[in-house]
Amino acid sequence: MVAKIFWGEASRTSELKILNRVEEIAKEHESVDGHIPELIWHHTFTNPTSAIREAFGVPGPTTGSHVLYILVFRKFRPITELHGKELFDVWYQCIHVRHIALWKEGVYHRDVSPSNLMWYWKYGKQIGVLNDYDLSSLADEPGPRGNECTGTVPFMALDLLTEEGQRGQVKHLYRHDLESFMWCFAWISLRYKEGVLLPRKLRPFDVWVTLDAVACGDKKFVFQARMEVPASMHKDDPMWKFLEGCFGVLDELDFARRKQRRKADTVEEEEVESGMNDFIAKFTSTRAWAALSNSSP
Repeated sequence: MVAKIFWGEASRTSELKILNRVEEIAKEHESVDGHIPELIWHHTFTNPTSAIREAFGVPGPTTGSHVLYILVFRKFRPITELHGKELFDVWYQCIHVRHIALWKEGVYHRDVSPSNLMWYWKYGKQIGVLNDYDLSSLADEPGPRGNECTGTVPFMALDLLTEEGQRGQVKHLYRHDLESFMWCFAWISLRYKEGVLLPRKLRPFDVWVTLDAVACGDKKFVFQARMEVPASMHKDDPMWKFLEGCFGVLDELDFARRKQRRKADTVEEEEVESGMNDFIAKFTSTRAWAALSNSSP
């Protein structure tokens, strides 16, 4: 078991409520069942930080109050332990089985990062789990969502790492979370070898965690545009070919959106289910994706 103890924003839909909705969806969709966090016990302390400040006579802001939560889960294993075909299979399960199904049902994760991609054994198979819903939102609930900028900076979509994105002027869409999955795969496959973190001189991206959001976005933009092979990998490695294919698609889509923006002052994207399917299909239809998904373990 593992305990998660945190101060959540009182104005946000609680992670507990989101997890309850996720469990309901799992009961309705067999493909989701078994891929959800297993909550064993929970407790919410009813006094928010605003009430505590008031009781002690401590001056403080009237907004931004937090509530203390304790959630106890079944312990899963980190995806960074995996490599090659196993890494791809668990990663894709998190995308295809969990993430898109929940998004279509109105559960928006909005913080895809390697630490939230987990797995476990079941009936001799490795099962992927998308974990951690404290920054998530529900489509039918009031409160922060939509244009609120959330996520872990090194893995956020480039659109959200612009000055406009950081000001909340870019709506957080399904495609942004899917792009985060691509950055996660690059992070894991280029910084780990057979589940072990590479020495500092051989692993890329260390600087990303030290930069502010906009500066990190600039670094990521250069990586996506150049796709220079890092010292830890050969250019003919199937994993590198896969990354080239995925980031090539992202680059093409980014270019098309920039071109569209130049024709209009504002471009409001409408998100529909068919659009989500079309977006992911642009990746799954590439040769690199097919080669890796069909390769032997």
